[in-house]
Amino acid sequence: MRVAPGIRRLAALTAAAGIAITAFATAVPAEAATTYRGKVIANGGLAVRSAPTTHAGSTGTIAEGRTITIECKVPSTRVDGNRLWYALSGNKGWVSARYVDNLGAAPKRCPEFDTEFGIGRADTALNLRHGPSTKDRLYGVAGKGAKLTVVCHESSQSVYGSRTWYLLNNGYWVHGAHVTRLPAVPSNWSECTE
Repeated sequence: MRVAPGIRRLAALTAAAGIAITAFATAVPAEAATTYRGKVIANGGLAVRSAPTTHAGSTGTIAEGRTITIECKVPSTRVDGNRLWYALSGNKGWVSARYVDNLGAAPKRCPEFDTEFGIGRADTALNLRHGPSTKDRLYGVAGKGAKLTVVCHESSQSVYGSRTWYLLNNGYWVHGAHVTRLPAVPSNWSECTE
């Protein structure tokens, strides 16, 4: 049970003043988790991918007309002009938003792009890609020494023996092999699907 901040302050003040009080707490309802749902509209079914790119391996197919539960969304490989990919709830993979009709509110970004998860530097020129694969379209290049704001990481195509790819706050992906000076993993660091 969570204790309202005002109750904690009152208890601290009365204890500091030497006043004995009976402990009590007011329950504060936990923030309700939002569930996003969508309906698969892909003719013949929708491929589920291990990473948010058409170049990641397929882990299965969801039949047309099925309702899915969505965790959140990230920008990645374009599919028929749509760059959004949905993370399926329960870390069950990724699907292209192009073939999903939202049932209710559109999913939030995963995680929020205004949150810094880590600051790194490019120790060489880094390709900025539309998705976490060297087969994804090239957007541009971050020069050697460029500051990179990382919002989350994802395991995808192996490069130089590492499968770590970083999603930057500008919506593009870089491989982690040449990103240095990231701090120790902070408590709010997450995979893109968390």
